[in-house]
Amino acid sequence: MAALIFGLIASVAAILTILFSALQTRALSRQTAISNGISAASAIYNSIERLHNIGNLVYQDPDLGKYFHEGAPIPAEGSVKRNKVLILAHMYADCLDYGLMIKGLAPEAGSYDCWDAYAEGRLASSPAIRLVVSENPAWWPTLVSHMRDALPPA
Repeated sequence: MAALIFGLIASVAAILTILFSALQTRALSRQTAISNGISAASAIYNSIERLHNIGNLVYQDPDLGKYFHEGAPIPAEGSVKRNKVLILAHMYADCLDYGLMIKGLAPEAGSYDCWDAYAEGRLASSPAIRLVVSENPAWWPTLVSHMRDALPPA
């Protein structure tokens, strides 16, 4: 009789342990989803913050905007304006590559499809960005892999 009672108590304890483990697993799953969402939001914010920094530079010298938004050709070799445009093009490429990379890595950022459209738009409207990316494709692998069709043939 004692063995039966002991067996019953052990069975109930085992069932309760399994139920408690299931509750812990469910809570961990919720915490992971929340954490992934926060990480994605933070990564998206970082991408936008980078764009704002570039926008601030264009705001300070509005003439630069045409090289990134209006398809203006790259200024002539040796000019100060060319150096500014190419430096800003490198910054844009860094920013676009970062945004695309984060979109691919952060599970919750996968729905951030507007970043693809934005990157395509910058490549389509900026010979300067296309030039720096085509000259050094290994520097921006995510941008290149997402935007091969927008780049001029090598």
